Amino acid sequence: MNPKTWTVLELLKTSVDYLKSKDIENARVDVEILLSHVLGLNRIGLYLNFDKPVEPHELDIFRSLLKRRIDREPVQYITGHKEFWSLDFKVNRHVLIPRSETELLIEEAIAILNHRETLNQPLRILDIGTGCGT
Repeated sequence: MNPKTWTVLELLKTSVDYLKSKDIENARVDVEILLSHVLGLNRIGLYLNFDKPVEPHELDIFRSLLKRRIDREPVQYITGHKEFWSLDFKVNRHVLIPRSETELLIEEAIAILNHRETLNQPLRILDIGTGCGT
């Protein structure tokens, strides 16, 4: 008997439901990120390839990543990447994951700095101990 062949859409739907049943917040986004990571696609690529069959070795890898997420490991540590301010940062358990709230902090700092009275004077900003360097 041959094992079931999963399509991207079937795997996406089933995995989202499974993560939700385990009380994982943002289940849909997490599954999209993990599945696109395994398949080498961006998240839009998943939607353009709904009918694509998932190869058995891809399914094995995805299941192992999904298990890590169920164990509450952050998606960013699982994939080793976090997008921040349109840049891709490498992360692991030894660094803090950049938070989206920090992007707002940066935008506010830039706005304040752009409106300071001494625009013609050099400015120095020191960023120490903030994790992965964002």
